[in-house]
Amino acid sequence: MKMKILATTDLHGNIFPTNYTSRDNIENYGLARIASAIHSLRENNDILLVDNGDSFQGTPLLTFAHQNADSYMNPTAAAFNALKYDFINLGNHDFNYGPDILKKFISENKAPLLTSNVDIEGRQLGNTQIIEKGGKKIALIGVLTHYIPNWERPAYIENMTFRDALSQLQTEVSRVKDSVDFVIALYHGGLERDPKSGEPTERLTGENQGYEMTKIDGLDILITGHQHRSFVEVVNGVLVTQNTFKGQEYITIDLDLETGEKSAQLHKVYDLPVDESLLQQYQIIQDNVQTWLDQPVGKLDAHSPSLVIEDELDARIHKHPIVSFFNQVQLDRSKADVSSVALFNGATGFNSEITMRELVSTYLYPNTLVVKKMTGKSIKEMVEFSANYFALDDEGNIVPSPEFISPKPQHYNYDMLDGIEYTINVSKPRGQRVEIITRNGIEINDEDTLNLVTNNYRAMGGGNYTMVADCPTVQEIQEEMVDTIMNYFLQNSPVIVNHSDNIKVIK
Repeated sequence: MKMKILATTDLHGNIFPTNYTSRDNIENYGLARIASAIHSLRENNDILLVDNGDSFQGTPLLTFAHQNADSYMNPTAAAFNALKYDFINLGNHDFNYGPDILKKFISENKAPLLTSNVDIEGRQLGNTQIIEKGGKKIALIGVLTHYIPNWERPAYIENMTFRDALSQLQTEVSRVKDSVDFVIALYHGGLERDPKSGEPTERLTGENQGYEMTKIDGLDILITGHQHRSFVEVVNGVLVTQNTFKGQEYITIDLDLETGEKSAQLHKVYDLPVDESLLQQYQIIQDNVQTWLDQPVGKLDAHSPSLVIEDELDARIHKHPIVSFFNQVQLDRSKADVSSVALFNGATGFNSEITMRELVSTYLYPNTLVVKKMTGKSIKEMVEFSANYFALDDEGNIVPSPEFISPKPQHYNYDMLDGIEYTINVSKPRGQRVEIITRNGIEINDEDTLNLVTNNYRAMGGGNYTMVADCPTVQEIQEEMVDTIMNYFLQNSPVIVNHSDNIKVIK
C-alpha cells in the first residue's frame, strides 16, 4: 500500500490568483489553483494534506483581515478548513502580527498544529502526531526556525520560548522512532549546505538546519520551506523537499508502506484551473479588500520626482526617489539623524496620486521603526556590509552578488541611508569599498555618535546586520510603517519629495 502526501509551504496569504496591483489582475499561482489539484488527487487517492508555514502573511487580503480580525475569520484558516488540511506547521512570518492574531489562526484551524519547538506562556504550541495508514504507524513532527527572536519585534514574542529546531527534532524523533514505522518532519527552515556536496551555502547562523537534520537517525522524510527554493533531494538517506512560495508549486510524496520506498515530485500550478467554489467563500471580504485598496492615501507635489520603480537594480545602483521618500518619512517620524531603508523584492512604487493599493504593494511588511544610537564606526561597518550587495559580472557591469539571488532572493538586505553621503566602489575588495562617509560634507569619525532609524527587522540584526543590533536602542515606535506613511500623507499632502544624490555606486 502506498501513502500519498500533498504538501504546501510559504503560501504567504496567496489564496486568490492575483497580486492585487489592479482589480482585474489574474496570476498563475495561489492556493485556489492548488485546490484543483487537491480535488483531482482525492478522486483516486486517500491523501495526507499538510502545510509547512508562512501561510497568513504577505497579501492585502490577509492584511485587511488582520486589521479587521473581529469581523472576519482568518482567510487562510478558512481555506485550510474548506480543503480539509490534515496537519499544519507554523513559519516565522506567522508571528508578524503578534500573539492574538497567531492564536486566532491556530484556534480557527481544524487541522492539528505540529509545531513543537515553541512555547507560549509555558505551553507548547503544537504536538507530534501519530497516525495509522495501512496498518503502519507514521509520526508527524513539526518544528520551525528558532531564529525568530533575531527578527521579530520583542513585544510580539513576549512570553514565548523558541527551542533549537535541530535539537527539538532530534528529541522528538528519538522519542517516537521505536514505536512507529515511519517518521515525517515538517521544518519551516531550509538547507544550510549544498545537498550534494555538503558545502555551506550561507553563513551557518542556525537560521537553516535542514542538512544537519538529515543526519538524525530514524528520520525518513523532511519537508522544508522558508528559502522559497524548488528541489527534491535524497540527503543522507532522507527524502528532502521544498517548493517555492506564493502557491506557485506544490509537492506530492509517495511512500510505500510495505517496502519503505519513497519519492517526491514538484508540480507547477500555472496551467491549473481556479477552484471557483473556494473563492466564492471569500467574495464578500474580497470585494471589501478591493474597495479598501482603492482608497486614496495622498498626492505628490507636481514638482516631486516620479516614485514609480521601473528597474529594481537601477533603483538600487542609483538611489531611487522612493528611497528618499521613505527615509524622509522615517526621519520626520523619529527625529533621528540618519535613516536606513531597503527596497523590498518586487516593489512597484507610487504614482502621483497614491492609493492604498500602491502603498501595500510597495511596502509589503508590517514593520515598525526603531532608533539606534550608533557610532561613526558602526555606521561605516553597516554601509560596508550593505555594499556586499554589489558585484561585477564578466562584462564589468554592476549586478547583485550571487548570495543575494540564490538560494533565496534577498534584495531587501541592501540598505540605502539618508542623512549621510558616501561612495561605494564595487571594483574594490569587500570590506574596502566605501571610500568616504560624510555628514553635510564633514567626514564622520569613528567616535562620532548619530541616531539612526531603521525597521525592526534590521534593528534586530536581520540580514546579519549585527553591527546594528549591537548598538543601544534609543526608541521603539509602535506603529506599522504603512500607517506612518499614511499619516505623513494626511499631514503633508501634496508631498514634496526631497530627493538627494547622496549615494554613489561606482566601479
